[in-house]
Amino acid sequence: MASPVSHNASSLLLEPLPSLNVPLSRTSSKALRRIQFVGALRRWANFRIEGSQTYNSQTWNERELAARVSTSLQAGSVDEEHVLVSDEHGVQSRFEGRAEEVLGVAFEAQNQDLKLGGFRGASSLTPGYKKVPDFVLVISSREAKVVGEVKVPWINDHGLSKAISLSLFQTGDEEPFQHLLGQIAKYMFDSRLKYGVLTTYQLTIFLRKMDFGRAWGLGFSPVIHHNFRGSTSGRTISLCQSFYHVGLLALTDSQFDTQTGLRNQR
Repeated sequence: MASPVSHNASSLLLEPLPSLNVPLSRTSSKALRRIQFVGALRRWANFRIEGSQTYNSQTWNERELAARVSTSLQAGSVDEEHVLVSDEHGVQSRFEGRAEEVLGVAFEAQNQDLKLGGFRGASSLTPGYKKVPDFVLVISSREAKVVGEVKVPWINDHGLSKAISLSLFQTGDEEPFQHLLGQIAKYMFDSRLKYGVLTTYQLTIFLRKMDFGRAWGLGFSPVIHHNFRGSTSGRTISLCQSFYHVGLLALTDSQFDTQTGLRNQR
């Protein structure tokens, strides 16, 4: 008989997420606004190493937070996805159900004043702001620290890896990546938040504002796959481990300084 495997905050953050259950009948429309980020783009150097250093620096609460009957994902169990996902709302709901739930219990176990949730649950920095980002990381006072946007993974124009590859390695064409970043960059600027997240559930990048003289640009992390398992070495990093790292950075300093840099969308 298999013995149950328990998880505390530290081990739970290293776990991969299960793959989405996507039917053949699904939305075929891209969800990109007519806006581009035209500022400087730079790799977020040493993101994996920094993430592992944040992880290794924690004094982990050993309290059990979750358990399952095996070290491997069990077919037909709640370790797999059984909810059909056919549109952006569905992708967002599964991101909330998997990643946000893990992060919520990990932040709480570590006494970190951070929770993920809907944008309407945060206090608005701009009275009357009409736009609604998909999620935010907030503290108990409802102040937002990180803003996030969700896209469906099966639309070619939403492909993070392809857009980054075209921009940096293949053709030097930055437009697909600039188009993908336009909406989340605007949310970061409008909300005055230094950190942002763009995810399709299957692929995720983390963003931070960087200043280049009088202009501001964006640093972007490596693409983090949902099924990456985290590590203490920095060779691999999981989605939740990455998010925990960015959350702690934002808890210390989340302010988008508008005194340096200019608006870089069109």
